[in-house]
Amino acid sequence: MNPMIRNLLTGLLLLTLLNELNGQTGGEGVYSFLQLTNSAKAAALGGIQVALPDPDPELLLQNPALLTPGMNHLLSVNYARYLAGIGFGYGAYARDLGKYGMAAIGIQFVDYGQFVAADETGVITGSFSASEYALNMTYAKTFGTLFTAGISLKPIYSHLENYKSFGLAVDVGLTHHASDQLTTVAICLRQLGAQFSTYYDGGPHENLDWSLQVGCTHQLQHAPLRLSITAYDLNRWNGSVTTTDPNGISNTEPGKSLLPSVMRHLSLGAELFPEQILTLRAGYNYRRYADLAIPDQSGMTGFTAGVGIRLTAIRLNYALSGYAQSGLVHNFSFTLDLSRLVRKSIN
Repeated sequence: MNPMIRNLLTGLLLLTLLNELNGQTGGEGVYSFLQLTNSAKAAALGGIQVALPDPDPELLLQNPALLTPGMNHLLSVNYARYLAGIGFGYGAYARDLGKYGMAAIGIQFVDYGQFVAADETGVITGSFSASEYALNMTYAKTFGTLFTAGISLKPIYSHLENYKSFGLAVDVGLTHHASDQLTTVAICLRQLGAQFSTYYDGGPHENLDWSLQVGCTHQLQHAPLRLSITAYDLNRWNGSVTTTDPNGISNTEPGKSLLPSVMRHLSLGAELFPEQILTLRAGYNYRRYADLAIPDQSGMTGFTAGVGIRLTAIRLNYALSGYAQSGLVHNFSFTLDLSRLVRKSIN
């Protein structure tokens, strides 16, 4: 790895470790659906990876600086069946603008399903739905062969029963590709923004949970293995640990050691035979395990796995993520190379 990049990442991590911010580690802000993993690749690698150099538009929600010319005319669709019947997905299309850079447009959504409506006395009055959407407009520019900078603008619409809210989020990122193409490092600021209109008149404007993320992906030179790591929520460092007893009562205590505190900010992943016809993936998210696992019944909580199939014009990816003993989330992604289909039809 480039010594300058190594020193930069080390310095950022050390500064974060010394930060005495008392904020929570996420999930407190408005439009929390923006934190969902709309990529089967990233989901299989621990849930968050900002330095994956693969040409797939599904990765742009991880880091807009991953938008490179290799994504030209690629169309990607992602869908996941979440817990409690919630479904979420993402679709995006990327286009090469030549000397002007790259552009992509997509839409992210979450459907919370149908709910029973009742009045204050408990009499059922009907049903209602809840859903949220974000339009993603991404632009990126590659400088030379080593650096790519990107930005995404995300107008947001949230509809919860009769309550509506509008907002805007911005993601900005920077990636560095080593000259040997084996190592990619990245830094990304996700979900910077504001809520423009509240859910009801006179309601307080809520903040978005923005996140500082730094990641690295390294392909071994003499083995078909690629390793990925992303440190996330570095702006919300909190050493406290939340546990749940057998009665379902949660208790938050100060962290007793540095290692669990550090692990709560890491997403780890490994790929075997990356970007060949068949790719096997596995990952681990310690925070998910620490927050959701039931003592002596952890099962797959925190662990992730997946598989990818790469054909001439089609790429299929699948991920399985463990959120609780019986809470498995299935994530599917489909990417189509439209330029290959056009060339094939012409020929």
